[in-house]
Amino acid sequence: MKRSEFTQSIMETIPVGKVMNNPGGGTSTIVAYSQNNITYLRGHSKIVVSFDDLYDAFQAFCGDVVDSSMLKHYKPRVFDSRRGGHSCNSTFFFMVLQELGIIKSIKGKGRRGDPFRIYIPNQ
Repeated sequence: MKRSEFTQSIMETIPVGKVMNNPGGGTSTIVAYSQNNITYLRGHSKIVVSFDDLYDAFQAFCGDVVDSSMLKHYKPRVFDSRRGGHSCNSTFFFMVLQELGIIKSIKGKGRRGDPFRIYIPNQ
């Protein structure tokens, strides 16, 4: 899947206003799309993540299992709150792939020793 197809699929499948249940509790709501970014509301925080960063992670782990800890190491400026990113982007990424029908489920409890994880099948 090309980046443009990935982006278009997200915008067509997950409309602004869509509320998604986070695997660890709470919700993430799509607030806006721009040409390059998704803005979502998690609790009372507005978080912005780029389509490029989500697509890069999708490509990097396609055909493999990936967990939230691996994403933090892969791109800390995106997926790690302690290193300039936002840890919520990991579960948001997983939920987006689930909404698109690319993955079936999100496993794990989101805790040390049992992080949230998914399998991304080859596309």
